[in-house]
Amino acid sequence: MDVKVIVPEENMGDILGDMNTRRARVAGMETDKGHSIVSAKVPLAEMLRYTTNLRSLTGGRGIFEMQSSHYEVVPAHITQTIVDARQKELADKKEE
Repeated sequence: MDVKVIVPEENMGDILGDMNTRRARVAGMETDKGHSIVSAKVPLAEMLRYTTNLRSLTGGRGIFEMQSSHYEVVPAHITQTIVDARQKELADKKEE
């Protein structure tokens, strides 16, 4: 996803740290009238529940927008987690 986050300047460090934990690739940062704007590419799976986290980090003063960008291959360590979860789900259904 192409993500654009607009926050007060004092929250910029928190937002960048949060983006790093979400496997984001920050494409750019700029400031405008006391607000910082972060542009990044972030996997959709990492953006679930982002609204809540952004409110917590900024005291409700941050906003973001996102739109589909492109598809990529899921990293191997994450693929294995997904496969294991699905196999467990199928095994649980068979037991019922």
